[in-house]
Amino acid sequence: MAQPTLRQLSALVAIADTGLFKTAAEKLHVSQPALSEQISQLEYRLGATLIERDRRGARLTPVGGEIAARARNILQSVSELGDVVRSGQANLGGLIRLGALPTLGPYLMPHIVPVLHGRYPDLRLYVREAWSGALEDGVLAGTHDCALTAGPVQSDALHVEFLFEEDLLLGVARDDPLAQRSEIPGRAIAGRNMLTLEDGHRLTDQMKAIATAAGAHLLDDYQGTSLDGLRQMVGMGMGLSVFPRFYERSEIRNDQAVVGRKLKLAGTTRPICLIWRKGSPRAGDFAALGEMIGDKAVALLAEDNAD
Repeated sequence: MAQPTLRQLSALVAIADTGLFKTAAEKLHVSQPALSEQISQLEYRLGATLIERDRRGARLTPVGGEIAARARNILQSVSELGDVVRSGQANLGGLIRLGALPTLGPYLMPHIVPVLHGRYPDLRLYVREAWSGALEDGVLAGTHDCALTAGPVQSDALHVEFLFEEDLLLGVARDDPLAQRSEIPGRAIAGRNMLTLEDGHRLTDQMKAIATAAGAHLLDDYQGTSLDGLRQMVGMGMGLSVFPRFYERSEIRNDQAVVGRKLKLAGTTRPICLIWRKGSPRAGDFAALGEMIGDKAVALLAEDNAD
């Protein structure tokens, strides 16, 4: 039996991802007839029907779904052949597609990029933001090479490299009496309104846990879609909220309406880590990148504590 080609496997994965022949063809930059021919040849070589076509699009058969999953792993392994070569080089170089939390990346990476560029001028770092669940899925699917996220990460297929612990600070309007304190005990916000990010994010879960532990009142009807949105609502006196330390360093310290204060309560930190697929040939590169990010972050946090 003739073996499937990489082009045929790519066609199957594209249809699995899009559910439409037209969209899959556009993704692969081929015509629909050419794509259909690749699928027909793949089905002929394997002796099985992989895709069922109907008015709604293309649907994988059970065996088609299994083949698509294996095809995805094969294509990922092939794409990593160049990484094997780069991993043997002394310097961190090439392209790294880094995923990052939108609640961390924009506020930490500006401190990291100059250091990386100065030390590894041949490194190209492509940063793409996504929430924690999407980051983990992206690393597993090969969309991201590695990702900067917050724990806990629960996947046996991912390597989790702890980098540092980030404080979560209480955001308070400047004209709120609590703003006069440098540290705020949890009991001081009992009964106060607490604003959170929208559901589905790991930071939201922590915000809710902090509110519950302190006896604060969650305002579920006013969930923010971003930290900037939450900060504006806090500044308007609509309630309190929780902000990560690096966001506070970047956006709150010079804000005329909001201040960040240490909250003396358990659970007011989050573990920051770098994740990548177990067995990745560039694990050494990612470990070096994580070490650099962690060292710089810890140094910045030490500066805060010294002040």
